[in-house]
Amino acid sequence: MRIGINGRFLVAKRTGVQRAAFNLIRTLVEIDRENQYLIFTGHGQAGRAEWNHPNVQIIESNLREGESFLNHVWEQFWLPILAHRHRVDLLHSPANVAPLFYRGTSVVHIHDLCFVVNPQWYSFTFRTVYNFIIPRLARRASRVITCSNNSKNDLLHFCRLAADKVSLVYWAVDDIFLRRNTDASSAHHIEAKGLGEFMLYVGSLEPRKNINTLIKAYVQLRRNHPHLKPKLVLIGGESPLFADVQLRVKDYAGDIVFKGFIDDETLRAFYSKAALVAYPSLYEGFGLPPLEAMASGTPVITSDSSSIPEVVGEAAFMIDPRSVEQLTNAMVLLLTDKELRQKLVALGKVQVERFNWYRVARNTLAVYYEVASEARMAANRSSKAKFVHQFVPFKTWKNLVALEERHLNAIRAES
Repeated sequence: MRIGINGRFLVAKRTGVQRAAFNLIRTLVEIDRENQYLIFTGHGQAGRAEWNHPNVQIIESNLREGESFLNHVWEQFWLPILAHRHRVDLLHSPANVAPLFYRGTSVVHIHDLCFVVNPQWYSFTFRTVYNFIIPRLARRASRVITCSNNSKNDLLHFCRLAADKVSLVYWAVDDIFLRRNTDASSAHHIEAKGLGEFMLYVGSLEPRKNINTLIKAYVQLRRNHPHLKPKLVLIGGESPLFADVQLRVKDYAGDIVFKGFIDDETLRAFYSKAALVAYPSLYEGFGLPPLEAMASGTPVITSDSSSIPEVVGEAAFMIDPRSVEQLTNAMVLLLTDKELRQKLVALGKVQVERFNWYRVARNTLAVYYEVASEARMAANRSSKAKFVHQFVPFKTWKNLVALEERHLNAIRAES
């Protein structure tokens, strides 16, 4: 197959969706030697090590980093022309949005429908545009891939899709968070260690992340338990696409530290040095930070809603995210109960093994073969040609499973 990749995400700011899309495509081209990959993106990607494979071709055009409107125009109008010109058999858009009027075989990743389920958290322009585009994209695509059962159910309900139109492929944790042999003297670790004892939040500062509740719980913790004096570190930035969120920090403001966006090496250091990670999000399509924390050996407090329970399993302390009292009590418990912390860390190491990029890439490849077979079957309905449904070749699948197991064994050896 000639598989086209919508590479607009490669020139966007790398937040959760863009990071996941990057890891998926990077791993796909690493493990798959049977198919050709054509990545349509902006300038500067050709020659990068992750795309240096004989079956990968980078098609560069005028996408611009940080640009929104013009890149959207490129995606809707120029990308379909490029895909047709280069005769792709399938076009995959891994970061929520795809060309609406593309007529070829297509796969689109839609991570969640939060803007439909909770429109009050988004700006009027954002939710209006996405409420128009996303349901139509989902119905036009040959297949939709999403990253949790919660998101799959939302897609089936709100977009009125048939059950076999949506494939579930969980996301995974970046390998950088699985490393154990870290250099404790590095600048990253010195910066994290210099804060003393701290609790950590990672994610964008937007309404659905429930930061105001987290800060209220922190203030209550400090007032009711004066012997506990951890700082609260928040890593992430506020997105202009979302409705305004007011973070009113008065009491203990000196111990609440906003770090903004940081690189992955620094983020890994903060995860590994934190006493706990608090992630009281109100809604997630998947939710990477709890798994990143588990991979880093840090206990997690998180929400009992949306997709989060199916991702964290029994390896996190789950609370009602709207309850300041529950969140406060959970933080006190994890700060003071060493045995519980150790239990959650051990469970987290096991849980996180379910979510690796080799498995994600293998399951995505299986979707490619299913969709390609369905397209050929549709093309042959009016002819007398015999059709055989095609799956990933057994030998290839077996090799991919073995590759995943070798990867997990290497991680276990480091641990």
